[in-house]
Amino acid sequence: MVKNGQGQGAVQVQTQTQTLTPQQVLVVRLTELPLNDLRERIDKELEDNPWLQGSTEGGGDSEASDFSDNSESPDASDSSESSELSNYSEYDDVDDGIPRDPNRSVDEEQHRRELGDNSESFFDHLVDQLGEYALTEHEREVMKYLIGSLADDGLLRTPLYQIADELDIYQNVQTDERELNHLLTDVLQQMEPAGVGARDLRECLLLQARRNFRGRSRELLITLFQRYWDDFSHLRWQRIKKVLQLDDLELDQLRQRIQRLTPRPGGSIGGDHSDNHAITPDFVVETDEEGQIHLTLNEGELPRLTVSTDAETEMQMPTVTKSEREAMTYLRKQVADAQMFVDAIAQRRDTMLRTMRAIIRLQRPFFLEGDETLLRPMKLEDVANITGQDISTVSRVSNSKYVQTIHGIYPLRWFFTSAATLNGDEVTVRKILQALKEIVNAEDKHRPLSDERLVGMLRERGYDVARRTVAKYRTQLGIAESRLRKL
Repeated sequence: MVKNGQGQGAVQVQTQTQTLTPQQVLVVRLTELPLNDLRERIDKELEDNPWLQGSTEGGGDSEASDFSDNSESPDASDSSESSELSNYSEYDDVDDGIPRDPNRSVDEEQHRRELGDNSESFFDHLVDQLGEYALTEHEREVMKYLIGSLADDGLLRTPLYQIADELDIYQNVQTDERELNHLLTDVLQQMEPAGVGARDLRECLLLQARRNFRGRSRELLITLFQRYWDDFSHLRWQRIKKVLQLDDLELDQLRQRIQRLTPRPGGSIGGDHSDNHAITPDFVVETDEEGQIHLTLNEGELPRLTVSTDAETEMQMPTVTKSEREAMTYLRKQVADAQMFVDAIAQRRDTMLRTMRAIIRLQRPFFLEGDETLLRPMKLEDVANITGQDISTVSRVSNSKYVQTIHGIYPLRWFFTSAATLNGDEVTVRKILQALKEIVNAEDKHRPLSDERLVGMLRERGYDVARRTVAKYRTQLGIAESRLRKL
């Protein structure tokens, strides 16, 4: 220990930090990219480096396996399969919660890059509003990351627990779901435009209805979205007219007010956020009649990359003058860069497949049946333990990547589910949510169940949950409190 001038002790601590090599940095950056962005990056690399060549033999890596918990995943083999998806209709994501657009950036620089060079990006627009709130430096840092986690449409589809994990891993910032929920509801969801930060379409429209309307219009919209969402999502206007006791004119006025709401509050600021942006899956998972699961890495029209065979001949040329030596040095660097890019693409492919194999093995019942209640609790570290990869690598693969299945299209992060207990055994929270939804749907609407009664009925089914937890789950499902559900 060494004393400083004020007599205080100064302790010298030696820390060990890991520095990534240029190759590793490149792999990280390529792994983060979804398919469309990867295609643009490859095109740019081909344009910039004359020694990098791409053939037209595109395709994906495909494999078939039962993906049981004890099975070893086979090596990938090449195939020429690819997939194209059409747009979703306006309310296709209502019941299944599947977003229509990839969740984009997780940091400021990436978000700015993806939104383009607009005079004011959506990210900038929200960050500028932080000055209106009395936030600590820590809260401001968390808020910027929370804003950066929004999808292009302005909705937040990344679970709060995952955002807390990412902040810890990437930013060394400690937070928890409670603080994130406070900042989300009391700050982000209060910003302009109304609806930003909603976790699904229902919450998005509710936020807009509460802020943009007054009086009976506001009351009708809130009642519609809270109590008759299923009717609204299936456009059952005659039933809505009946349950809300509206005449023809009032129903038309209600529909006109709904048209003033937007399912994409982020679409009006910065970038092209049109509804014509279709999801391109990074993986395709299919099952056959024997119960085998086939995995394809969708590489669309990506070229097969190689280093030009002329490079070796060029590098054997004699160098005499200074300019010739400088030209040779530059040539060798370009060839090395080309080889590094080829290797990084191969590493990305291997990392993507290893991660998806592990997800399929852990969630095999869902991929076979399509029942989300069959999802087992799964965290980033569970996949990391199977693949031997770092947790941050699993997170990068899972973020903004999609898989097409016979049951629908899902973001990879959707498969990461938190755990609850059923008779002492771990189950996913989705099972409790499903049970809660079934109980409320079956209740007598003239005598709706209180949260205390819901707790009791859930416990009868084996789910040991507290009253405040039931209230939280009820809110997540968009179910109003009992007095508002009463007919």
